[in-house]
Amino acid sequence: MNALFHSKNGAGARRVGFTLVELLVVIAIIGILIGLLLPAVQAAREAARRMQCANNFKQLGLAMLTYADANADTFPCAMCYYLGFNQSQGTVHCPVNGAVPFLLPYMEQNAMYEEFTGWARKSLDNPSLTSNYGTPWDLSGANRTWFGTKIPTLLCPSDSANGEVSTVTGSSCTNVYYCAGDGMWTFARRADQEWTPRSNISPRAVWQREVWRKMSGITDGTSNTISLSECVVPITRDTNVVRQGAVAAYQPHDGEARPQLCMDNGYAADRKTVRNPCKNLWRGRIWSNGRAADAWFTCTLPPNSVSCVAGSFNANEWGSFAPTSYHPGGVTVVRVDGSVAFVSDTVDTGNLSAAQVTSGASPYGVWGAMGSINGGETTANF
Repeated sequence: MNALFHSKNGAGARRVGFTLVELLVVIAIIGILIGLLLPAVQAAREAARRMQCANNFKQLGLAMLTYADANADTFPCAMCYYLGFNQSQGTVHCPVNGAVPFLLPYMEQNAMYEEFTGWARKSLDNPSLTSNYGTPWDLSGANRTWFGTKIPTLLCPSDSANGEVSTVTGSSCTNVYYCAGDGMWTFARRADQEWTPRSNISPRAVWQREVWRKMSGITDGTSNTISLSECVVPITRDTNVVRQGAVAAYQPHDGEARPQLCMDNGYAADRKTVRNPCKNLWRGRIWSNGRAADAWFTCTLPPNSVSCVAGSFNANEWGSFAPTSYHPGGVTVVRVDGSVAFVSDTVDTGNLSAAQVTSGASPYGVWGAMGSINGGETTANF
């Protein structure tokens, strides 16, 4: 009896619980599993965000087509005077109104559109409602409802600035930018104001200053032409990290507008930051804005690369602006036909050392061809 008792409770008894070493081994295994699973979880979340971003662009593409269908196959202008909706009513040299406000009724934002048009009509009779450029962000605080409202369709959930309201302007941010084609652009000058044929702003993009583009003018085909893309909102107004929307204050205009100048001189040595970041960035901070330096991109620089503007960011000078995103490897774009695509950072950009052209095939590869409306290029590899 004693022997049996001893075998159950003495040295031969079954041990219960873990030793410290065993516990540490289990914790280590759990840590390894978490380390393996976490990237997959993060990738799944980003895939969902990217899909939502694509859906938002799809809605915008459909809104543009519906607008054109209701307006004699004509798209809204992405750079026109705010007062009176056209250049004949404007009182300043710089048109600031973008296309998105005119798309509001086709985005289920009728109430906001009524606010927008109501204020614009009043401003014609009472100029004191605006100051300086006659822009909506010059209004008094009591009248800022419509442009300070977050519009989910204009936002990409991958951007940490998703929907924030700018403390400078009181406006909600946006990730939607207009395609300026395969040439450098400025926010103030017209084609007839340029001083050499090479520097002339060619009418090769869907969007152009004070132009309401007709569908028939896109001779390369609506499925072969980019209309919109995304850009990140700079985390600060003086940002220098490229994927945060950085722009270098560097003169990219040598009379022939070669994009390689920006690639060579805009980057710092690490190829991640810019050498001379612009101050007071407005890009993405005012969703109703139509100024090219603030709300446009060019198909002259690879996606997620550095951008450049001559001298001051708010000067009436040339600029080359790359689309940017926080999606790994590229950016989302919408074509004129409303279809959505993901463009890789390594998309064919042709010869970036070539001077920009005002007619014929783009020298900037498939990327430039997708930006031009009438270059006659093929984009089968896109």
